[in-house]
Amino acid sequence: MKRYIPNLLLALSCLLMGSCSKDAEPRIVEAELQVYFDAFVSEAAQHQLEIDLSTLDIGGYVQTIETTGTIGQCISYTNGSKDVVVDESNWNRLDALEKEYVIFHELGHCILRRSHNDTENASGVCESIMQSGEGLCRSDYTISNRSNLLKELFTK
Repeated sequence: MKRYIPNLLLALSCLLMGSCSKDAEPRIVEAELQVYFDAFVSEAAQHQLEIDLSTLDIGGYVQTIETTGTIGQCISYTNGSKDVVVDESNWNRLDALEKEYVIFHELGHCILRRSHNDTENASGVCESIMQSGEGLCRSDYTISNRSNLLKELFTK
């Protein structure tokens, strides 16, 4: 039993200080997410914001997220690297516009350091792509209001 205690202590310290194994791994963006990462950079440029993904230590992965109701998340590690992770079962049900929304929201956290913003208009519609998803405002990311939401994302 004693020989397992050092391994248990190492595992617990990794959990408390951040993910040990992820810190050492190079970040990659999976192909199915790369198109949305590229679109984020392109949209940022249209709002006079230059983002160079090659200088950022950020990855993008589709995998199972155990937390119920979580579609995506931005994970920050102790060495400064970050990952955008999207839940595979939810991701596979989304259309292209919804996928863009999820990735832009998570990159808003990871790259732009944006917090959640549940400001709503007079109709109760979220005024930011950075809304929390807790139902405090109604999300309405459509072709017709996409440009307004992207302007808010990149200029705040």
